[in-house]
Amino acid sequence: MYAMPGDWAAGQIQRMMGSHAEHPLATTLTHVAWESPLLRLECNLVRNLTTAQDDFVVRIAPAVEPYYPAVVIPVGPDGNLHLLGRYRYAIGRWSIEFPRFEFDSSDAGWKDRAENDLGRVTGLAAEEMSLLGAIQVDPAWMTITNVVILAQGCVPAAISGSSAAPGASASEVIAGRLAVSLAQMSQLVERGEIVCGVTLAALALYRARL
Repeated sequence: MYAMPGDWAAGQIQRMMGSHAEHPLATTLTHVAWESPLLRLECNLVRNLTTAQDDFVVRIAPAVEPYYPAVVIPVGPDGNLHLLGRYRYAIGRWSIEFPRFEFDSSDAGWKDRAENDLGRVTGLAAEEMSLLGAIQVDPAWMTITNVVILAQGCVPAAISGSSAAPGASASEVIAGRLAVSLAQMSQLVERGEIVCGVTLAALALYRARL
């Protein structure tokens, strides 16, 4: 079977984008339409430096830097992937997805924060945690970078005392946890039962690293 040279993709990308190395769009006016403690919605006036035309562009950015949402891929000793069933208000339906939370990148101990949140949300403890990569969920609208964390050797954590109900806020409802093989995960994706973009992007990154 024919195999493409290892540098083929890099060469294609360089030829496609090399002539546009400088920023072709410039913000000439910034207007904050809405802001919360975490996110800011901007409606900015942007100029195309090639055509000198102006247009309004919506941009969603973190309200305070640095801020990173994180998605964790919990993998058990048997290789099964652990997913959560979460009710998502924005789409008005249940969503099957990897555990997600937010953290401040100024925290040097991101592993401690990730371990605590993983245990709080899923009841799992990981033997090893590592940064797998980062994803831009929708670069057309959002500047936010999602960090992907690989949690290996996940087993049920020992619980001492009273345990809090899953979820971090009144608007978050978690139905439970599901462990599936990689093949079963692919079937869920194919049947359209997993539609969370962050989960799908993290899964693609996980597959690329296998």
